[in-house]
Amino acid sequence: MFSFLTGRSKGAKPAAPTPLADPEFKAFFAPVSLSAGPLPSPPLPTKVSNKQVTPPSYLTTAKPSTKSPFNRLDRGLANKDITEYRVGVDTRQVIKDFTRADPNLSAAVSSYIRTGITSGYTAVARNLDGTANPEATSLLQQIITRMNYLNDYTIGFDDGRSIRSISEAWARDMLQTGSMSGELVLDKARLPSHIHPVATAQIRLFPSTDGKKLVPKQFISGEYIDLDIPTFFMVALDEDLSEPYSISPIETAIQAVLFSADFMNDLRRIVKKAIHPRVTLTIDEEKFKKNIPAEDSQDVDKINAYMTSVVSDLENKINGLAPEDAIVMFDTIGIEIIDHGNTNLSNEYTAIQGMADAKLAAGAKVLPTVLGHSDGTASVASAETLLFIKFVEGTITAKLNEMFSKVFTLAIRLMGQDCFVEFKYNSIDLKPESELESFKAMKQSRVLQMLSLGLLSDEEASIQLTGALPPAGAPKLSGTNFMPMGKAEPAGDGQNGASNGGSATAHGTRPTTPTKPAGGKGKTADVDLVLVQ
Repeated sequence: MFSFLTGRSKGAKPAAPTPLADPEFKAFFAPVSLSAGPLPSPPLPTKVSNKQVTPPSYLTTAKPSTKSPFNRLDRGLANKDITEYRVGVDTRQVIKDFTRADPNLSAAVSSYIRTGITSGYTAVARNLDGTANPEATSLLQQIITRMNYLNDYTIGFDDGRSIRSISEAWARDMLQTGSMSGELVLDKARLPSHIHPVATAQIRLFPSTDGKKLVPKQFISGEYIDLDIPTFFMVALDEDLSEPYSISPIETAIQAVLFSADFMNDLRRIVKKAIHPRVTLTIDEEKFKKNIPAEDSQDVDKINAYMTSVVSDLENKINGLAPEDAIVMFDTIGIEIIDHGNTNLSNEYTAIQGMADAKLAAGAKVLPTVLGHSDGTASVASAETLLFIKFVEGTITAKLNEMFSKVFTLAIRLMGQDCFVEFKYNSIDLKPESELESFKAMKQSRVLQMLSLGLLSDEEASIQLTGALPPAGAPKLSGTNFMPMGKAEPAGDGQNGASNGGSATAHGTRPTTPTKPAGGKGKTADVDLVLVQ
């Protein structure tokens, strides 16, 4: 009889212990927790170039002549109908032309760039667990300083761009093509030298040999430059997983721009023909014929020629009159000024222009307040401004932070630091600097309290407050409880202790500036006036 409990027949001898009963065997197959130790770092590139691989995007050939200057592009907008740009090479070129020629689309792009690139940024090198690395951060700051201020004086003129100039070029390229790309250029010693932005309109994507990734190549004048290198980076916005190429976020504004341009052309012609006052001359034909010379009165051809010459002479004189000039005519010619006083198309024009502006604002991903088309209240304008800031932060600021973080991460890893870089532009704020000081004081109080409790390291607190590491010799304050606990008291009497007068970003006559910093005694300073006799 076989027993399901013991696994042997009744009366048989006990079998030898199975391997599963061995404690060492069980320990070998026991689940291992990966949280006990750090994850392995990704490998560094085995081969990097010590010179720039990508040629400048303004080249039309990979080997330009040094004896011929580059042509200066002139769109001739003073005498050009911008609707002709609809026949561009492709959609990206059409968008590029319209962002330079159309006032509304140009204003939308400029607003994105000027708003998204703030006045300052922070760059911190962190260990793989997220903690700040002082040594790597100091090295990172040296690399950024070199790119911003220290040119290579041995090569003559250095056309390297600063961080802000690169940001402006990338932001415009992001709006025009939906992506940004660039190369981290290394010098002969393979040290990070500068960042070279590349126009993504020149990038062609090929499948890899196994078909599992994209291989970028720069296309210039029929030549392909292989960019399957670790120092080339590309970031896209709102990628469509079914398409390899990115799409411009303002592509949907093309039809609206064309409609607006056509409408403005029609309106310009209507203004000249039907709205502006015009001078009309009427010739009394019977009196005119009596004044025809006798030798010409019997020849029909001479009569027609004489009449044509008189009419032409009158046209030239009337068209050449200045507003202050007087007109003296014989009674054979009647003068009348047509001012179209009974014509009133302003309502129709306003409605059509409003539709065109609304479509353009929607296609360009901006709001009417940004383009100056809004006629709503101050609260509506404040809400639209706040929404536009959210658009800019997600479209421009976040992608620039992502791109610079990737580039500088490789830069410090090539320098031997097992870290990653967190690059961040400052948050967008529309308040004046004088008012922001009070809010900075509140932030400082909160950060110092967290530092006092040990919730932040000294390096992290210094980065949040100053954007840089603490100076040499600064005392270690993390977890020392140097700051007493307090309570922040924001100004205002609305919900959560603050009120903005019903506006999303603006405020009324009573500012939202905090009145009492956290951690202090919560009293305002009293100033006594002392008169000295």
